[in-house]
Amino acid sequence: MEHAAPALSLKHLRWSLLLLLGSLLIAGAALVTVFAIKSQTERDARQAQAAREEARARLARAHEDEREIAAKIARYQEILALGRTQPERRLEWVETLDEIKKARRLIDLEYEIAPQRLLDPQKPVSGGFEFHTSPMKLMLPLLHEEDLLGLLSDLARQSEALVSVRSCRLERATAEAAQRGVLLTADCELDWITLQEKS
Repeated sequence: MEHAAPALSLKHLRWSLLLLLGSLLIAGAALVTVFAIKSQTERDARQAQAAREEARARLARAHEDEREIAAKIARYQEILALGRTQPERRLEWVETLDEIKKARRLIDLEYEIAPQRLLDPQKPVSGGFEFHTSPMKLMLPLLHEEDLLGLLSDLARQSEALVSVRSCRLERATAEAAQRGVLLTADCELDWITLQEKS
């Protein structure tokens, strides 16, 4: 009987160790499962966030397209309301330029009007109309930049065509020109746009 007790204790200890090892394995599996679920949840959250951002971006693009279409419709209606559905009238445009030159006492004013063409052949206008442009180069000496701004403002207000400024380059006048009071020279490219019925 005295020798049976240590064997019994060893047997109990072995079962306790097995139970402890089993518990550790179960706990480890549970931790792995928890981490896997946490990682999947984070991935799902990131995907949902990306989907929300993409949806917001699509919505923003849709709003931008809507604003652009509305602006084009407004411009189209403005041209119709102003009666700018006329063929090009180069003589009247030249007379308008001369009147502005005299009224603003500009030193000089040179211009070249290129042949008329479709404004954008790739974008036809519905309703039996199409946009035409007569490109113009405008060159003039200036006492100050306000002369140029005033000229462009007068053109937009007085012309029956829609005057769109594509570019303007200002440069300092030469020393010789500066002696005559000229401080700047302007070189601009404009579009005289008319809306005409399709021929």
